[in-house]
Amino acid sequence: MRLVLVAIAALALPACAGKLEKATRTQAAADFKCDADKLKVRGDEVYGKYHVSGCGQKGVYSAQCLMGDCSAQRLQGE
Repeated sequence: MRLVLVAIAALALPACAGKLEKATRTQAAADFKCDADKLKVRGDEVYGKYHVSGCGQKGVYSAQCLMGDCSAQRLQGE
């Protein structure tokens, strides 16, 4: 049973990471007033933390998914 749970988690994490990055890109595009495809998004070693740059701006975001609803928020002071 434990092996099945580990396998399910291993398959789910990449899908969640993609959703987190998409939510981050969407929020940063709105914050930067910039097209999302012009942004460079790089994940941090901390899960759900992303560094975003583009259109002459940069910021650090924290993203999370709760019950399939993903969102990102710009971290102040970073």
